[in-house]
Formats: sequence, structure tokens, C-alpha cells
Amino acid sequence: MKVMRRSRWLARLAAMLVVGVAGLVAAASAPAQAGIVIQANVMAAWGHGLLGDGGGPGRSLYGDIKAAGNNVVQVAAGWYRHRLTLRSDGTVWAWGRNDAGQLGDGTTTGEGTPVQVTGLTGVVTQVAAGWDHSLALKSDGTVWAWGNNDHGQLGDNTSVGSLVPVQVPRLTGVTKISAGYGFSLALRSDGRVWAWGWNDRAQLGAFSKSPFSLVPVQVPGLAHATGISAGLEHAVATATNGISALTSVWAWGDNEFGQLGDGTLTSHGAKPVTGFPVSIAGIAAGGEFTTVLGGDGTVWAWGNDTSGQLGNAPGGTPVTRPVNTIGLGSGIIQLSAGGAHVLALKSNGTVLAWGNNQLSQLGIGSQASVTGPVQVAGLTSATQLAAGLDVSFAIHTVPYLVGL
Repeated sequence: MKVMRRSRWLARLAAMLVVGVAGLVAAASAPAQAGIVIQANVMAAWGHGLLGDGGGPGRSLYGDIKAAGNNVVQVAAGWYRHRLTLRSDGTVWAWGRNDAGQLGDGTTTGEGTPVQVTGLTGVVTQVAAGWDHSLALKSDGTVWAWGNNDHGQLGDNTSVGSLVPVQVPRLTGVTKISAGYGFSLALRSDGRVWAWGWNDRAQLGAFSKSPFSLVPVQVPGLAHATGISAGLEHAVATATNGISALTSVWAWGDNEFGQLGDGTLTSHGAKPVTGFPVSIAGIAAGGEFTTVLGGDGTVWAWGNDTSGQLGNAPGGTPVTRPVNTIGLGSGIIQLSAGGAHVLALKSNGTVLAWGNNQLSQLGIGSQASVTGPVQVAGLTSATQLAAGLDVSFAIHTVPYLVGL
């Protein structure tokens, strides 16, 4: 796979049709009974194209994607135009680009609506989509991968891609997964983070003699981790000190736009980010920026801010230290960062958005630029978000009549 540098990626930002990174919120529906109303978990989408409805130019307001089903609990979006959904029965479904087999259905044929990923026996609890590869975490703590493998991002000790899921060897006890541009992350129950794939900018947590690793390697220096998030070519994690619940943020990888938050533009291995006077409740790594949710509802961000993706007025100078862009009382409980925009879930089920809106990815009915958070029009009862390069997804609960 030809490596795309950040400057070139940014120049093509509005033209690409890809979607990126997010987290699992399980919300299984009650068993259906004849003639009653249940709460269905449906996927909503807005922004630029390939939303799972078979095609079309996209939309500026959210719409429910019926083809995704009524029991969706997680959406994950790849950086190279493919998407995954996890249903409450533990099955995985995919659509979009498939030239590297990233849909996992045994073919290289793209799909406009979701098709089931084959060969995943047992129950899957989380999915993650990278540039053109995919990951699944099963309930037994094993990790499975499929799609492109030219830099070892499948972790199976080869550089040969796979059209169907293959198990990542010797990796057990995993609780969370995330995927970036040609690399993968896994958090184990012992608080250690493992990474594999592309490593030309220390995406695996440290520079090494080889620009990639075909097998998982431990991110050095990072212990007691509680969360992980892979951006395009950088990663962040949360960790405790092993004694109290106090949480820190660690970052590593590409730093061309200050997305590691250490005051420089130099890429490096894993180390803590300083400057947080609050406890940490969540993290989300975007294309060339990072966002952090404080336990008090504040939002902190750093990195590229050319589209206002940090939550304030756009700026042409990289922000290399954490800045508080959204204050107390926001009600935000979850963040998802895309190419150059952010989605934020509030405790009342409504969704805020900010950043790039050239292709209607903010869901406000227009392509007008905005400064600071705006509410996604009409969307309520949301439980999980996934921000992509120029599209957005959400899972929300709606009444559903069955038995007629």
C-alpha cells in the first residue's frame, strides 16, 4: 500500500469518501413478542454518501438506515470507505469499499448495503475499522482481523491479506480494540496495550529498526491502561496510576500537527500528555487531532484546527498543548472524532457536532460553517456515535411495532 503523508491527506480531505474511529455501547433490545412495541436500536447516518442505504449522494439531515436492521449496538467506520456494524446477536455486518477484502465476506466486491462477515463463530463484542482492514473482538477475548495486510496490520505474522477473518495469534484476554491507518491496537485485561502493523512514525508506541511489525508488540512504558483510540497515524490511551482512579492520557505516533500534545511537532513513542486539571472520562483520536472528555463534562483538544475541529474558531496554527474548548455543564458523556469534525453524545440522548461541514457531516441541514458545537437536528435517544472523514453515524432507540 502506498503511504499517504499527512500534507497530501489533508489536501484531499473533502474529496475522500471514508469514515473513521469509535467505541462500543451495548444496548440489546428486549425479546420481541407478537403485537407489542419494543425499543429498537437503529442506525442513523448523515453526510457524504455510502451510508448503507444502497447509494445516493448523502444527506444533510440524519436518516435511519433500514438495511442495517433493528438491533445494531455499534458502528465502526474505516478510513478508506468501508463500515462495520455489530448487532446485538453478536454478528458483524459490513458495506462499502472491498478491494482488499475489508468487508470479510470472502470477496473483493463492494457493497452498498450491509452483508454479513463470514467465518466469525461465537459472539463478537466489539468491532474496529482501519484504513482498509477490519478487527473484531470476541467474547472469549480473542481478536480476529481481515482485509489488507501489507504492513502486518492483521497481526498473523504474514504480509498476506485475507478476505475472511483470521485470528491474531497469541493475543488473549483482550477487552478493547482500535484500528488506524495500517496499524492495530488491543488493550488486554492486565492493562497492557499491544500494537502491530505500520510503525514508520512510532504508531506502535516506539520507533524500531523495522518500519512495521507482523505480530503484536507491547507498547513500552504504558501500564494500567483503561482505554485506547487510534487516529489516522497516531494513538492515545487512558491509564490509571495503579493505585487510585486518577486517569492520565498517553499519546504516540505522528505529530506533524501537534496531535500528541507535548508542545512539539516531533513524532515520538508513548508518553504522558500533561496539562489536565480534571479527571479523564474519555478519549477520541481524529485524523490529525485529539480530543479528551473530562469527568466534569469539559472537552479538551489539540492538533490540527484548520476546520474548527477542536471545538473553537478555526485556526491555521497547530495547537500543540491541550486547550479547554468546551466548559462545564455541557452534559457530554461520549466523543467520537472523524477526519476533521467531532460528534458528542449528551446525557439526554441528543448529539452535538463541530468542525468541518463542507459535506454536511454536522447534520444541521446545510453546509454552512459554524463555530463551536451545534445540535444535530432532530436526533434524540442516541446511545453511540461514529464520526468519519466526511460522514457521521449514530445508534438511537426508536419504538418498533412487532407481530403484525
